[in-house]
Amino acid sequence: MKTVFVRLAALLATASLLVVGCADAAPSPTPTKAAAAPTAAPAQPTAAPAKPAAAATAQSTQAAPTPAAAPTAAKIDYPEKGKAITIVAPWAAGSVNDLFSRQFATWMEKDLGTQIQVVAKAGAGGQLGITEVAKAKPDGYTLGMNSMPTTAIIYLDPDRQAAFSRKDLAPVAIGVMEPVGLVVKGDGPYKTTKDLLDAAKAAPDTIKVGDSGVMTPTHMPAIALGKAAGVKLASVHFNGSSEQVTAILGGHIDAGVVSAGGLMGHFQSGQLRILGVFDKEEISLFPGAKTMTSQGYNVIMVATRGFVAPGGTPKAIIDVLSASIGRATKDAEFLKKMDEMGMRVRYADAQQYAALWDEDDAICKPMIADAKAAGTK
Repeated sequence: MKTVFVRLAALLATASLLVVGCADAAPSPTPTKAAAAPTAAPAQPTAAPAKPAAAATAQSTQAAPTPAAAPTAAKIDYPEKGKAITIVAPWAAGSVNDLFSRQFATWMEKDLGTQIQVVAKAGAGGQLGITEVAKAKPDGYTLGMNSMPTTAIIYLDPDRQAAFSRKDLAPVAIGVMEPVGLVVKGDGPYKTTKDLLDAAKAAPDTIKVGDSGVMTPTHMPAIALGKAAGVKLASVHFNGSSEQVTAILGGHIDAGVVSAGGLMGHFQSGQLRILGVFDKEEISLFPGAKTMTSQGYNVIMVATRGFVAPGGTPKAIIDVLSASIGRATKDAEFLKKMDEMGMRVRYADAQQYAALWDEDDAICKPMIADAKAAGTK
């Protein structure tokens, strides 16, 4: 049996993980089969909450980062009273990335004493929104929600013709690091991962597996799983998890690779069945799901969510923002809300974030061609 370890970029404070990830193709990613997608809701203020796989294996050599202490912010006049901060979430409204942004924005709004609004700007697998952030004035009043290494792939892939590079974005802090899982419709025909892969073996390139875009942290594990099982799965790309889940429930695709955030209700109601989790150990975010490794498919993936500012933003401003995010991750009420949403909170400060980001660049660049070669349906 082939084994494939996928290196993403987020390393938990409690474990050393194997990860790989990537982002989306240049045009706005839409499923190439009939995959129903909900109309994205208009952006709203946050008042409402909620080594590379060379050959067949790759393994992380970096130790898990030591839990970060929130930085002590210098005394500066930021944010100015009455001046709002905008967080651009480069995915569809209602997606897990959008919900992540709104939860942190609600906390930071109270913590920093100023209005913070989240604007969902989907398109091209995050490229439209993150480009807007990279081109914004570096004054701390425009931030971006960042999913790594999705963003890195945008500027590493020459076909994307990105209008920005790594230097145009400044890491602020990571708030969530979580694994992803393979899910199917609760009353569908697939009860186990083997059931799905057997169907793919019997009819190659016909079993449709959704993800959040080409080379995203939900696309790569599907490719790796197919390689590990010796089958060809057909990838279908969406603008976010909400669209993907709608397509699964509507029977437009056979399965999907998703992060657990925002899906606990679907799991508890039985609308979605979890076939396996791409992690080293079983976790409560995917209740009852066995690891892919224990099922014989050595594929591990962790999604990382954090915030960035335009390159050149003063360090004193970055420190204020990072400190606020750090305080959120220690607040019991905030943690309870995030747990209810199925999000695994893990904090990394700006310096740790930058180090992980640099590693992602080195790991993901050689994987771009492989991900493209996998194709789409």
